[in-house]
Amino acid sequence: MSYLQPKINKSEEIIKEALERFPNIAVGFSGGTDSLVVLNMILPYKWDIPVLFVDTGYQFPETYKYVKKIEKEWNLNMLTVKASNQLYDQIKEEYGDSSDFFFNCCMQHKIGPMMEGIHDLNLDAFIVGIRGVEHPTRAEEPYFSHKPDFDFPHWRVHPILDWQFQDVIDYSLLFNLPLNPMYAKGYTSLGCTHCTKPNKTPGAHERAGRERKRELIKAKMKEEGYN
Repeated sequence: MSYLQPKINKSEEIIKEALERFPNIAVGFSGGTDSLVVLNMILPYKWDIPVLFVDTGYQFPETYKYVKKIEKEWNLNMLTVKASNQLYDQIKEEYGDSSDFFFNCCMQHKIGPMMEGIHDLNLDAFIVGIRGVEHPTRAEEPYFSHKPDFDFPHWRVHPILDWQFQDVIDYSLLFNLPLNPMYAKGYTSLGCTHCTKPNKTPGAHERAGRERKRELIKAKMKEEGYN
C-alpha cells in the first residue's frame, strides 16, 4: 500500500504542525474508523493528548463497548461529555420526524456537549477526523479552520481531509487497527441508533445509511459547531 504513504506523510505533517502551534489541543474520538485513524497517528507524537468522546446517550451498545475497549487498551487520556438531560422523547414529541427534530436532538445531545467540552478544556484547537468526500460542508473546509464566531473561538484541525473511504480502510488494514464491530454488520458510517442504518446498496455513498433529513441540514449544524 505504498500509494498511501504520501497521504500518511501529509497527515502527520498537519498533526505535528498543530501540536507545535497550539499549546492546548485535543482530539475527538467517536468510535468510528476515521477518528481511530487520526488517533493512531497522533499518539506517537503526544501520547497523553486529551481525547474527547461525546456520549449522546443514543449510540449503539457495541459502540460504547468498543470505545471503552480502545480507551483501556490504548491507555487514552479520555474525557467523556454528555448532555445533562436526555430529551429525545420530548424533542420527538414536539417536532416529529421533521428536520427540526434532528437539528434540536443533535444540538442537545451532541453539539452542545462537544462545545462545552472544548470550553472546559480551554482548547486552542480541536483535531477531528472529517473527510471532504463525506459531505459538501466538509469538502469546503481547509486543513486548519479558524472558528472565531463560536461562543468559545478555537481552531479545528483536519489531518485526513483529503482521504478517500478506501484510504481509511487500507490504513486500518496496514496497521491492523481494531475496528468497531458495527462495520461488520453493514454500516459504513456510524452515529446514533435513530439516525443510522446499514448501507445495503453496493457502491452507494458511505453515508447512505445516515438519515437523509439530517444530512440536508448539516450546513445549519455546522454553524453551531458540528464538524
